[in-house]
Amino acid sequence: MAYCCQFNGLSNLSFTLNEPIVLIKTLLNKEPVMGVIVLDSEFYIEGVDRQITQLFGYSHKEFCGQALSLFIPGFDKEKYTVEPDILNTKEIEQQAKTKSGNVFGLAYDINEISQPEKTSYVVTIDELNAAPFDRDRRQPNASNHVQGHEWLTYLLRASPVVIYSCIPSGQYPTTFISENIERLTGYTPEQYLAAPSFWLEHLHPDDTEALLAEMSELFDTNKSLSYEYRFLCADGSYIWVLDKLKVSYDEQGNPSEMLGLWLDITQRKNDEALLTSANSLLKKKTGELEESNTELSQFTYVVSHDLKAPLRAIHSYCEWLSEDLDGKLESDQQEYITGMQEAVQEAEILIEDLLELSRVGRRSIKVESIDLTEFFMSLTRTVIVEDTVEIEVAESMPTIVVSPTILTQVFQNLITNAFLYNKSDKKSIKISGRESGDNYIVSIADNGIGIEEKYHDRVFQLFQRLHTKEQYEGTGIGLAIVHKAVMHLNWTIALHSSLNKGSTFSVAFPLEEIKS
Repeated sequence: MAYCCQFNGLSNLSFTLNEPIVLIKTLLNKEPVMGVIVLDSEFYIEGVDRQITQLFGYSHKEFCGQALSLFIPGFDKEKYTVEPDILNTKEIEQQAKTKSGNVFGLAYDINEISQPEKTSYVVTIDELNAAPFDRDRRQPNASNHVQGHEWLTYLLRASPVVIYSCIPSGQYPTTFISENIERLTGYTPEQYLAAPSFWLEHLHPDDTEALLAEMSELFDTNKSLSYEYRFLCADGSYIWVLDKLKVSYDEQGNPSEMLGLWLDITQRKNDEALLTSANSLLKKKTGELEESNTELSQFTYVVSHDLKAPLRAIHSYCEWLSEDLDGKLESDQQEYITGMQEAVQEAEILIEDLLELSRVGRRSIKVESIDLTEFFMSLTRTVIVEDTVEIEVAESMPTIVVSPTILTQVFQNLITNAFLYNKSDKKSIKISGRESGDNYIVSIADNGIGIEEKYHDRVFQLFQRLHTKEQYEGTGIGLAIVHKAVMHLNWTIALHSSLNKGSTFSVAFPLEEIKS
């Protein structure tokens, strides 16, 4: 429901008008009235003037938000909804009721006021029969009529929308324009009216021809149509305007007047230009990213074939050399050859891990419905081959729709680490799931060596190892793969761990991703 305003006229309202020139002329030329009531789009009272409060005996606050039918019982808003043609045309006689319960007769008419955001209605009231108030207070006089002019003058000056009319032919000379045009363009109404070609001469040269061609459609319809173009202001700058136009016709059906509403849309146009520029930049960056991904794919091919090939050759040469010289090599010589073979194997593992990291999020993703309990039962059997490890997988975990490849990249590395970084005589890995707020959390907990809290962020970085290769196997890439895969899914991962007290990695995803 709208707020209620107190006013000594219509100066509190700022609006564009439906059939604007007709309404302005009607209100300016109307005989003196007893008072004015402003209604919102649902016909609830938004504001009243002082004469109305005196006439009905209610305060401004008591009018606020009330239905007009509370004061004029015979008023039927449905009638105006079903028969909108009676707006702006008829004066209706009804009985009204004061706060003290007295009834008196009055006549009123309703004019529609339209804004881009809402519609309002102005009710002008004339009293017919005697009412139980001081007659002098209720008697219309010339000052009321002057005040009506002042209201509308203020209204036209304060509104952000310029109202005008022009002759619908030739150079479209202006016949009326509201005073707020000066605030918008720097030109006075007198300047517009003095030069018949004023509007035409101030159009942007790049817009004129197309605009005039488009405006020809106005003469083929009874509807109002909108146009956007640039207009030259007094300071030499151009503004963008939205011009809503409608042609009026005389009794013979000839175009007699063109009515227009102007709204400054420069800010909107500037925002659109910025958005277009941003989209162009985004498109350019997307193209560069695609090109970069193509180059990365080519690099991946080179690494997987050209770089691994010589490594395999070195490994083979070492094997052949070891076989040919079997029994002839000194122990330290055999140790050198074995070291070379181990180094080659480490290099191959490192290359495979780097390739796996580069593939995260770049390969086409095929999603499937995956039962998490079954997934973890299968994955742990594949990753953990030792029977001595105690593995517990929670039952009744949900089914989610996700890429099995990325899901495996995440949890295979976590389960592998839970096994490798564990010195316990009885290794234990527990996989569980639970709801937490809007998320579902899957946790991989172990009773391994744990991680000091100061290293919790570091372990997810590339090539960050907390132990030597002699202590624990690995390349320092596994958790980087996990982190990248989790981020690609828009999930989150958290680590809870302390030294020698095991580790728990918790992966969270939205509940809405669970398949019902």
